[in-house]
This record gives sequence, C-alpha cells and structure tokens, in this order.
Amino acid sequence: MTQTQELEKIVLIGATGTIGKPILAEFVAKINRFKRLAVITSQSTYESKGKYIEELKAAGVEIIIGDISKPESLKETFAGFDTVVSALGRAALHVQLDLVDVLATITPSIRFYPSEYGTDIRYDPETSPHEIPHQQKLKVRAKVEALASEGRITFTYIVTGPFADTFFRRGNLAGVLPDGNTYGIIGSSDPNLQAKISGTTYSDTARYVVSSVLTPEASENATLRVSSFTAKPANLQVASEKVLGKKLETQYVSLDEHRATEKQKWEEKDPWATGYTLLRLWYEGRSDFSRKPKALYLVNGKEVEDKEKESQLFRDVPQRPLEEVITEILGA
Repeated sequence: MTQTQELEKIVLIGATGTIGKPILAEFVAKINRFKRLAVITSQSTYESKGKYIEELKAAGVEIIIGDISKPESLKETFAGFDTVVSALGRAALHVQLDLVDVLATITPSIRFYPSEYGTDIRYDPETSPHEIPHQQKLKVRAKVEALASEGRITFTYIVTGPFADTFFRRGNLAGVLPDGNTYGIIGSSDPNLQAKISGTTYSDTARYVVSSVLTPEASENATLRVSSFTAKPANLQVASEKVLGKKLETQYVSLDEHRATEKQKWEEKDPWATGYTLLRLWYEGRSDFSRKPKALYLVNGKEVEDKEKESQLFRDVPQRPLEEVITEILGA
C-alpha cells in the first residue's frame, strides 16, 4: 500500500464488546466516508444479539459470520478490505498473533489496528516490558513491527490512558466509591506529590480511531497517544465534586500499601490482580501523556517523531473541558 492510498474498506473484530461498540458507532456515524464497513462476529453472537445486529444491518454495516480464532479461514474475507480494526478484549489478545500472520500474506498490504486500548505498554522502556498485563500486547507489537519492517503490513496503534468511563468507578479502590460520598485516591494526600494521569473516554477513543483512519498517511506505522484529559487525582476529585454538586470525603491508600496488595493478588492468582497492576501504573504517573510524544513513527526499525505528520492528526477531535468529560462519565 502506498502512503497516499485512502482507507475505505473497514472491517472490525470484537465490535460488539465494551470498546468495540463505541468504535463501531463512530464508524457508522461516518459510514458515507467509506466504501465498505463490516464486522466479523460469531454465530452465537449473531443469534444472541439479534436486535443489535439488525440495527447494524439497517445502518449499512455488513455482518460476516466467522471464527476469528481461526483467521486462516477468513483470509479471503480480509482480502476484501484495506483496514482491520481489532477491539478484542484482554482474554482474546493472543488471537491477534495468528491474525497478523494471515494479514501479512495479503496484497496490497493491509492496515492493522491492534487492540491497544487501556494503557501505554511502552511508557517506560525499563519497567514496562516486565509488567504482567502487558505481555500479550508486547508480543503482538513485536510481530506487527517485524512484518511492517518487511513492508508486508502497515499498522496504527491507538494508545489510550485508562478508560475514563471505568476509571472514575473502580469499586472500593479509586474514583467515586460505591457509597457515592467518597473519592478514592491511590498515593499521597499532598497534591504536589501526586502524578498526573491521562485518561480517555470510550467515545473519544472511538473518535481518535476513526479520525486516524481518515488521515491514513499521517497515521501509518504510528504509535499515537490519545487522551480526553490529563490531571492530578486531586484535580479530578474537585471536578467530580463540581459535576456531582457535592463535597466528597477522600480515602487515601498509599502506593506502598497498594503495591503490597497487588503483589498478594498475583501470588493468590486472583483474577483482579491485573486491575491492581493497572491502577498502580496509572497512579505512579505511567499514563501521563503530557510527558511523552503524541506520535511516534516506525522508520528503519526505530521510533521517531515527525511533526509535519503529527500536525495532520485529530483536527476533527475536539479537546473538551474536564468537567464536560466527567459529566459524560458520571451521568450527571
């Protein structure tokens, strides 16, 4: 694929899941910009989500029944598209390893959007490679970049901070706690010692994905960090209080205490251990995108900045006030 080729034939996988649905909705809202828009779904999903599937059909979305765990069986299907957008959940990320092998056999080369959403797996080159929740995404990146270096595939990573929609409601741990009157913060009670956090809403994630598809040259072989806000936890609490119209008590848990609990969760093989690790990363400041390049491009095996390309990105995605973002999340 040449750098100037438009991306006009889009197929999504994982499109009926938590982040897949808003991404698909954004594509549907701009469906006239594309020649084809399709989703691949299983027979069971097709049957269990019949009403939703019929709504998609009525909107002009093609529904393709297939088994994404066997991507070789879908090779001919993928060959009819120029872009594959993955929104697979964490438990299915490994499927992408075989998927990219199949996509790399198709010519002209396909643009692949792996499921990268939720945290920055390369934020810190020393510590990030060792974080347990990052491992499958790192394996996918390694394979994608090797194939891209051979010219057999192109890619775009849409790297979000924590999903803001769930960040503000983390059970008894952080954000607005279940009692509705308390705000949980992991870290210091001194705002000056708190790290900034960049968070991204589901809806903004979707806007960034579609916007990057519509600027194919500026998003080719790129790692794009995107966010809805960047703020310290204390500022997020103040904004939440304004939205809710009331003062919240603050529950502080030190990072050391949280790390100890995280370690215990992994030792116990607790299914919530991943969540504890992600919270620790966020509150340590490892999703503060204000400290990192907005866009990096893979050139000759190295990631480099390109300000000219970067300037073309996301012109149609508005930066909203923090309180507006939180209002969307908390439903106030």
